[in-house]
Amino acid sequence: MGKLLRFVLEGHCYHVTTSTRGAAPLLRDPANARVVVEALQFVRSDRAYLLGYAVLPDHLHAVLVPRGHETISKVMQSIKGYSARVVNAAQGRRGALWQRSFYDRVIRNEVQLIETLEYIHRNPVAAGLAGTPEEYPFSSAHSDAETDLELFLVR
Repeated sequence: MGKLLRFVLEGHCYHVTTSTRGAAPLLRDPANARVVVEALQFVRSDRAYLLGYAVLPDHLHAVLVPRGHETISKVMQSIKGYSARVVNAAQGRRGALWQRSFYDRVIRNEVQLIETLEYIHRNPVAAGLAGTPEEYPFSSAHSDAETDLELFLVR
């Protein structure tokens, strides 16, 4: 049996999770984690609304809404491709940074969106990386983080 295709649901929120290849903790390095945050910020320009995220040492959680004719697969390809190129160049390494695929789940309503964002924001605390979600610098719970959550909810 061949690879199953993803359903494309225009205008829907997706909770996506992807891991580094072999669950290597490459994103424990703050410089690498910042690159992933930069990639997330880049797709905000015209590819997707970014509603929330957390970059952990070996995986990424994000809530994204593809814009226009973009698909969640294309948005994730952009995030993973950019971050892999920059991290590999900075570290003089080659090869895959990320696992090949990613897991996605459609968020169906505002209650599920809020629960998902709370789950994502608690992830660094549960992993022992911070005392509170707001303390973790590579998460949308941090005070310096920029997202499109308010813009998306009022549109």
